[in-house]
Amino acid sequence: MKTKNLLYLLLSLALFVGCMPEEGEILDFSNVEIEKVELSADHELLIADGMATLTLNPMLYQKMEGKDGEIVYGRIPADRLTEGTVKYFLEDGTELDGPEYRTTEVAQGEVGFYIMVNDMKSNVFTVKLREPYAKEAYEAITYPVVFHVVQNQDNVDRGEVLGADRIYEVFNMLQNAFSGNMLGPCNVDTRVRFQLAEYNPAGGKMKEKGINRLGLYGSNWNYFLEDFEGEIKGYQAKNILWDYTKYLNIWIIETAAGTSTARAPHYILTGTEVLPGIPAMTEKTEEEFKAFAEIETKYAEWSVFDIGLVFDLVEFGEGSSLDCGHVGQFGKFFGLLPTMNEINGDTDYCDDTMPYERYTEDWYDENGNDANNRLKITENGVLFYSTNIMDDQSFRSSVTMDQMKRIRTITDNCPLRWAWKSKWAFTGKED
Repeated sequence: MKTKNLLYLLLSLALFVGCMPEEGEILDFSNVEIEKVELSADHELLIADGMATLTLNPMLYQKMEGKDGEIVYGRIPADRLTEGTVKYFLEDGTELDGPEYRTTEVAQGEVGFYIMVNDMKSNVFTVKLREPYAKEAYEAITYPVVFHVVQNQDNVDRGEVLGADRIYEVFNMLQNAFSGNMLGPCNVDTRVRFQLAEYNPAGGKMKEKGINRLGLYGSNWNYFLEDFEGEIKGYQAKNILWDYTKYLNIWIIETAAGTSTARAPHYILTGTEVLPGIPAMTEKTEEEFKAFAEIETKYAEWSVFDIGLVFDLVEFGEGSSLDCGHVGQFGKFFGLLPTMNEINGDTDYCDDTMPYERYTEDWYDENGNDANNRLKITENGVLFYSTNIMDDQSFRSSVTMDQMKRIRTITDNCPLRWAWKSKWAFTGKED
């Protein structure tokens, strides 16, 4: 699946050119005449910690004839030009080695850049510098994760099984995004880690690390599909509802189309500042939470969505139909909001995410199709490739500092999400 997505990406980038070629036409930019030069970047903020990396985005244009004979400017991908054509500078004239920039000089407040191409100078693009958060501000925590894969046993017998490789691929995407492993201008390490469970609730070693499979025949399967939440909390609890104080439960259910979703927590410790944008959060004391946990499972007030995530098996396997993707679902679970509507006046309450619209060039395609739907544009014309986990159509590899603060409000103050406090899943023993 990853290879397929990468192929689509490479094809899309190859199509993103400053002209309207006939189908199959080979484009030659070796002698292109550049008429206009502009500069953008992948963000308007940069964390000044010496690791966060800003990438400058040169925008080079040539004149060409549009669909109706009018003269338009077509954008030329910088990577189609000879190496060294674009030269990068700080505003004071200091030349840079390339488009990437890092700094620890937060006291500067901001830094400006420009580029030179064929003796043409671009606009100055200014980026605000932001002080990094103190590393000791947040404890490093690890969630024990178990994926409960529930299928019709008849299909399993026919070999129609969700493979462990796909589950582990999604797990690694989640781990990388929350660990800040991908460099970016506002990416942070949330200090939240995920680890596949190795021991089941009885203390036995799991056959597949982090994966618990349940196949159901006939009426048992039909009952399950009629009310999967009731079955999880009731008849099937012993099989697929593992103690939420010891495991982060993730249910992947066959033929549960449309149920793939994650919900922000309904309950939070008394005295915690309630996250804006999440309605009807209920405060409870720690004592109330303890009593809450002791209610017999099938009569418990909490929903399975309060302690875990639910995915439809096909949607989990494909990923393309999931709102905000796999990793974005985990973002929702930990209190993040989608960013896609920010430019229309809605907000995700994070000042360091980028309000955007999808970037289109109408002259490129008579239907107005995007050349690459991961390419976005802000209100003031900043072009960037979307990497945030809560962006629509994104590489989903980054979490910002303000998003991290929301996540840690939940991890640290919501007892229904305190599985990170237990090591049972890794040892099969009491802590």
